[in-house]
This record gives sequence, C-alpha cells and structure tokens, in this order.
Amino acid sequence: MTNAIDRPWEPHGSTDQSYALFVKERRTIADDGTAIAFTVRNPLGAKAPLLFANGWSCSDAYWGELLPILEEHGHPCVLPDTRGHGRSGLPRWPGRGAGNLTIDDLSMARIGRDLVTVLDDAGIDRAIVIGHSMGVQTALEAYRQVPERILGLVFLAGTFENPAKTFYGNTIGDRLFPLIAGTMRWFPEIAKPVQATIGPASIGHCGARLARAAGPKTTAAQVHPYLLHLRGMDLSVLTLMAAAMRDHSAADLLARITAPTLIMAAGGDVFTPARCSESLHHRIAGSELITFPTAGHTLPIEEPEAIAAAIDDFVTRRVNDPSEH
Repeated sequence: MTNAIDRPWEPHGSTDQSYALFVKERRTIADDGTAIAFTVRNPLGAKAPLLFANGWSCSDAYWGELLPILEEHGHPCVLPDTRGHGRSGLPRWPGRGAGNLTIDDLSMARIGRDLVTVLDDAGIDRAIVIGHSMGVQTALEAYRQVPERILGLVFLAGTFENPAKTFYGNTIGDRLFPLIAGTMRWFPEIAKPVQATIGPASIGHCGARLARAAGPKTTAAQVHPYLLHLRGMDLSVLTLMAAAMRDHSAADLLARITAPTLIMAAGGDVFTPARCSESLHHRIAGSELITFPTAGHTLPIEEPEAIAAAIDDFVTRRVNDPSEH
C-alpha cells in the first residue's frame, strides 16, 4: 500500500480565491506526478505565444497589468503557477519543515521542465518565454531542454545564477543563508507568528518599500494580492526552493543561446541588481538590454506599459513569428 507521504500533494481548490488575478482553470501533470495549474489567455491570438515564468514566492500579481496588455496586442498568454505556489502542487506532502522534499524536487531544472510540460498540454509548439526574477533561471533551464521550441527570451530583473551572491549588493546573504535556511526548516514554527501578520495592504506595502523590495511606482493595491499569497505559503518549501536557486547556475549555457533575447534591468533593484542583467547581456550574443533607472525588483508591476511596448518592438524586429507563415 502506498504511503500518503509518497503520493503527490495538491492544495485545496479554493486556495487562491482571495488573491489570484487570473483563474487557473487548467491542470497538467509533470513527470514526477506534480499537478501544475495554469491558464491560457487569448488562445486564438494571432501573434507569437508568450509563456510566463514566475519569480520566487510570486503570485500572478506580478503580471496583473502587463499580461492583459500583451493579450490585447494579440498574443496568446500562458500563465502557470510555479510548483508549491498558488494552485500548483508538489510531488509529495511537504511535511514539517519540508522534510519530505528534496532540493531536486524544487530545482530550477525541474521547474524548467514544468514550463515545457505546460506548453505541451496547451498544444503550443513554440513560444517566447518571459521570466521575472527566479523565472529568468527557470526560463534558461527550459531553453536548455528544448531550445528549438523557444522563439525568444525576455528576462526581467533576474540573474543566471545564485542570487544570494548579489542580495543587497553584497555576499552577506549568501554566507548567512545556511544558518537561516536551517532555522527555517528545523524550527518552522518560529516564522509562523510573523507570517500571520501579513495581510494589511498599506502596512505590507510600506514594509516592502522600506526594505526596497518594492519599487517607487508600486501601490498598496498592486502588492496586496502577492501579500495574501505569501501569507498562505509554506515558508519551509520557499526556503528549500531558495536553496535550489542558490545551487543553480546557467553560466555554461549563455554562450550557446541563439534565440533572440531581450533583457530588462531595474536600476533600483536590491535583489538582482542591474549588473546581473548587464552580465547576462554581455554573455548572450546579440542580446538587447533596456534599463529602467529608478525601478525596483517589482519591475513588471511598475512599468507594464513600457515593458509591453518593448516586447512588441522586440518581437517585430527579432522574432520569427510562426503565425505569420
């Protein structure tokens, strides 16, 4: 008889009702049994399909204004919840401190495979992948696996390797991470009282601004869905996923990328500073770089119109759109 711990785990069907901006009405199963929830907006759109790769701990709030603009411009938009986030599940019930999971269950390569699985289920052969933050790392891993299916890459405020090395502009976070991660996983109850206070939009927005996690153009209303999402997450799972980000590097891949690539940096980003985007630009031949000098790590929330315009221009000039043939 199979132990319940060994069976795939899924969140309750109403898990995201308080914060999801886009209903994830579809569900596909990854090759390790994990259920991945997603939606396809504007499926009959005539322009190149777009696949969105979320950041660490991020809900669909980060795409709340950008995705509808791109949808209106004619792009089919495919939006999954990352495993362990929103309506997407995990290969096993995580248990206390995520003790039933391994780092491989949440690796960047594993999440990259989830992105490809979503494309398969959506019946989309080729797409442009738009990644924000951790989504840049998972988009790179999706490219590594199926380069022939990637029409183009769009990277927003991200990096190709361990983001802890540049957190707040220094390596202190990277050195302290093992201690923090161990505490979060061995004593997960410590964080619960703090997590329970998350919710009031004005307070959360103020805290995010003070920590420079949210850029100057964000509003309390824009970040509120994300805060509600974060309040309900298993922080031990997030910690293990952060460890997977820390262990990841796509440095070996960058010189081999041939897909058209657009990189957008945020000048005020303290998590993945602009120099991370600049490094990506220098390592990927033929890539283009746009910098938003005052934006923070919440770049997709802060500059949706400008980002959409840049993507449309990039697609027109650089991407061989299969819908035009």
